[in-house]
Amino acid sequence: MSEGVERKAQVLLVEDNLSDATLIRTILERGGDIRVTLAQDGIRGCQLVKNQRWDLVVTDFNLPGRDGIEVILACKAHQPETPIISTSAYSASVYRDGALRGGASEVLGKPINPEELIRTALGLLELKSSDDVEPKVILAIGAYSGDVEAGCGGTLMKHALGGDRIQVLVLSLGDKRSEREERAAATRKACMVMGAELQLPPDDAPELPDLDTVLIRIKNAVHNLAPKIVFAPSLYDVRDSRRHAHTAADIAATGSSSLLCYQAATTTLEFRPTLFEDISDFLDQKMAALSHLRAEVQSRPHLDPGLARAAARYWGRFLGYGEVEPFEVIRHNL
Repeated sequence: MSEGVERKAQVLLVEDNLSDATLIRTILERGGDIRVTLAQDGIRGCQLVKNQRWDLVVTDFNLPGRDGIEVILACKAHQPETPIISTSAYSASVYRDGALRGGASEVLGKPINPEELIRTALGLLELKSSDDVEPKVILAIGAYSGDVEAGCGGTLMKHALGGDRIQVLVLSLGDKRSEREERAAATRKACMVMGAELQLPPDDAPELPDLDTVLIRIKNAVHNLAPKIVFAPSLYDVRDSRRHAHTAADIAATGSSSLLCYQAATTTLEFRPTLFEDISDFLDQKMAALSHLRAEVQSRPHLDPGLARAAARYWGRFLGYGEVEPFEVIRHNL
């Protein structure tokens, strides 16, 4: 498990009034181990509750695009276990009753009472935390060493800190024996930082395994581990090896496994992520994992920790300007 990081509760705030949004964010982030992401309209709020997992959702009732009831209903449809606080300046009981019937856990009036808000939020987060006790198995597939660390390393550490079991499967280490040994050693160290167990290719594995070989390895891993979530390279890649990894994962990870695809070094512009995982609290640990692969940076510049940090900040524009890893959602069975 990753050490030295305390996971912050992820709270989605859907609020179009910037004054109210600033006040609520300040109350929550000062009052607890909480990170708040802001959506300023109901359309964006519904998108985020569909594609992102949250520990708590706080939504205003009156919103542009889609109203608070629609946000509540979308949240209950896609993540029914997530508690919801609805806020409203309307005092009529019809608004409160409507929010509660829709699935809100609590309804708070405006102007917001800071003590009531933080007390309610912390109570709901504590109940949510007590429910999230069953660990999951997470399988992350890399065509090459470093793919997983760069593409989804922060997200894996986030899962590891939550008690999930992380397995990393690497399909190729190159063709030269000395090169393979160095990469294997570096990958082991990186996986230790991520709190992950590692499966390396056999000694006689080819540099570029064909699709049938890749499919056999991934099918065996999925059969043995029964992962709840599988991470794999995107199909939109110029390298056959990464496309093979994607295709094999898509075939093998059926049933109850979610399949999420990350951005790799040779992913094309057709990569279209819809899930953005906030790794702000894990970015330094991701940099530490990538630092073990520095020997390869000259030939594989995407493993440069500085570049990975810049990419996380770039994708952060889709999730409240934090630091983010992006994913294409092929199947989402959580």
